Amino acid sequence: MRKSAVAATILATLSLAPLAANAGQKVHEKIKIVGNTAVASWDYTEGNILTLVSVVATENNYTDSSGSAPDAFVSLAISQSDLDTGNVLLTGVAYAEGPESFTFSIDRQLNVANLQVSNAIFQDDGSFTFFNVDMNLNWTATAAAEDMKSNDKTKEPGILVHSRFNGLFREAQAGGSVFGKNIPVYGGANREFVGGSHPSTSAQLQFNRFGQQTITTVTP
Repeated sequence: MRKSAVAATILATLSLAPLAANAGQKVHEKIKIVGNTAVASWDYTEGNILTLVSVVATENNYTDSSGSAPDAFVSLAISQSDLDTGNVLLTGVAYAEGPESFTFSIDRQLNVANLQVSNAIFQDDGSFTFFNVDMNLNWTATAAAEDMKSNDKTKEPGILVHSRFNGLFREAQAGGSVFGKNIPVYGGANREFVGGSHPSTSAQLQFNRFGQQTITTVTP
């Protein structure tokens, strides 16, 4: 995942929601998101089966006018298709939300990271069935850290938005296991979608710091 795409994703998750105010009053809102993220993807072919796997794990601290709270999630996407027929065999996503649902560790220098998830529920959109997935993944940095910063102001009638982003990114190699259990479309069999014989196609470790201030002028 490119750094610019990561920054755009963080910005896109934010919505402007001014607080109630009297006409002519200026309303100030501040948002701050700080935390670590690890991403990885796999793309490989076995026989005539193409498999695509994508994982995002993040642990952030989210602060706004109401206070601070943890914001942590894991997202897993898997797609398998038959290259001979073009048929999609399996495609869908699984999520784990909240720090109590998974274990994610990453050091401050973005050297290594580890993710462990048990029994995340995967929804296969093609067959409308479900199965459980276990993940035990690790990341190891393969390049020096790169910094990315942005400082943007957007002004429109009645609203001023000032956004700042500071991200630290390290390219990495990811490995481990993504293991599906009792998969209905495979007759209840288990499948290891990521294993030792399939190195990651791309992977990255990140530390992101985002802040946004919104000033809204309420007009009659």
